[in-house]
Amino acid sequence: EAAVTAKSLGLLAPADKARMAGYGSFDQVVDALETVVSDAGPWLLGERFSALDVYLGSQIGWGLQFKSLPERDAFKAYAGRLFQRPAAIRAREMDDALIAAASPGG
Repeated sequence: EAAVTAKSLGLLAPADKARMAGYGSFDQVVDALETVVSDAGPWLLGERFSALDVYLGSQIGWGLQFKSLPERDAFKAYAGRLFQRPAAIRAREMDDALIAAASPGG
């Protein structure tokens, strides 16, 4: 999250000071994140969906949607699994209904 925010704001540390940022470089963070979602099972804890998936999945989904993360195959596959979960589908349906009700003429 910090690396994506720093990149979005144009505040990434120069290469010689990247270690001072606490996470290294943006590219290192993205590579590590890709490894994590690639090496896990369908979820970060293997077969078990957890709060970790909610948090990290939200970051990845947001990053893909707003182009603050590169569109790597592992990110797209992981986000796709998340967005197909029944709870995610229900949440989108509720959001869509609220948006429609708040829209002019809705």
